[in-house]
Amino acid sequence: MRYRILGLAALAVMLLAAAAAASLEPEAQERGRVHQHLAYRGDEGCGCGGSALCSHLPLIVIDTGGQRIPGALAEGMDRFGQAVYTTSEDGLPVITAQVAVIDNAGANNHLTDPPALEAAADFRIRGNSSRRFPKLPYLLDLKDGEGNNLDYPMMGMDAHHEWALHGPILDKSLIRNYMWYNISGEIMEYAPNVRFCELVLNGRHQGLYLMVETITNGDDCRLPLRLDTKNAEATGYLLRVDRPTETELESIRDVYTFAERDGQIAQDIAIRYPGRGRLTEALKKSIELDVSAFEKAIFSYDYNTGQYGYWNWVDVDSFVDYFLINEFTKNSDAGGYSTYLYKEVGGKFKLCVWDFNNVCDNFREEVQEPENFLMVKRFWYFMMLKDEAFVERLLARYGELRRGVLSEAYLMNYIDETLDWLGPAIDRNNDRWGDEMENWEGLMPPERNIHSHREGVEQLREWLCERGGWLDENIHALRQYAHPSRNKKFSH
Repeated sequence: MRYRILGLAALAVMLLAAAAAASLEPEAQERGRVHQHLAYRGDEGCGCGGSALCSHLPLIVIDTGGQRIPGALAEGMDRFGQAVYTTSEDGLPVITAQVAVIDNAGANNHLTDPPALEAAADFRIRGNSSRRFPKLPYLLDLKDGEGNNLDYPMMGMDAHHEWALHGPILDKSLIRNYMWYNISGEIMEYAPNVRFCELVLNGRHQGLYLMVETITNGDDCRLPLRLDTKNAEATGYLLRVDRPTETELESIRDVYTFAERDGQIAQDIAIRYPGRGRLTEALKKSIELDVSAFEKAIFSYDYNTGQYGYWNWVDVDSFVDYFLINEFTKNSDAGGYSTYLYKEVGGKFKLCVWDFNNVCDNFREEVQEPENFLMVKRFWYFMMLKDEAFVERLLARYGELRRGVLSEAYLMNYIDETLDWLGPAIDRNNDRWGDEMENWEGLMPPERNIHSHREGVEQLREWLCERGGWLDENIHALRQYAHPSRNKKFSH
């Protein structure tokens, strides 16, 4: 069923898109959000003759020196039933690779150009299900000559040493992560910044990649989770709700939770910051008690009373925006996997988005139709939606966003402008991965798969239009979850 409003004139669409974009400019400047396709030069041509790689996108050149890249899925499971990943020839989880960044401000980039950065980096394959894909994701951890962390302003993003390289292959439109990280950054206080680039790995062109800020603490960027210098036992912290992975690389401490994902208890909550070197036993216990106090309140009969109300523990605006972004896109991972919860010193819990590769009916395991609600049973929202004030806040915020960055006009224009800007980089990517795009079937059942970039773009457009139309007609139905007749057992 189609929900697009028929008869919308092309001129009206353009005007609405322009109005939506214009309305964002002050907020975008305030947050420092840079949309690469709007701020960077496009492919204006080059006098090099085109005999070698010539791109208006930055080039990331990585040389592993013949070493095996660790982090691929290995055969079998460990004694706890968890996945096993390959190591280097020396049995280590990372290797040292050489990285060069070629990023000319006013001209196209070539492999023969002087690099803006040459450095060593810890390097490995990253991700969960994406480790199975033919186009692999990677993690870069930049190091100086003495092996210390090297903070670098990658492609104009705030300086940091840790970066994720996402290679779109399951998403044949190529732009889901770029689009939704940036739109989320217009909506929420923080969302990871991103830049398109082209990757050359061990001398072979690997096509289009997306450089992504990892979710972590940063002195002048990312999340302000610094330790309190006056009190060593006070700190901001970051938690990840996910399946247990990569325990040897993370600061893992299980924090037990009542939170559910589709009726199942969340598998694991791990402390991701502070790191091992700063995570004292006292801090571990303090964080665990902090989370337990929040959950004890929200899952009690007093969840919406003054003294014990959930709003005493959480930043409600953050939870509202996170709900709407992931509901609009039907992000199947949100609330169970790749879910980040953080708290600044003296602040309240906030959420941070991560990974939009599976959104808009690109979820591997099952169809995500544009109809119906997704987030209503996810972790703490199961209780928050019982509060009429929270539901009304959701509805008001949805209406505001639907007139701006979630409007159909804005979204369609965003897709068009991004693809136009990427230009020949898309063709080079498709030349490299054309066989996989045509023949590799990452979605189940197999008949769901599409087989070209063009089909991927059309699927994304169509789904977004239908999803927005369905929510416009049905978003008010969220009020049913807060109705007293439904929540009698939770009455005080």
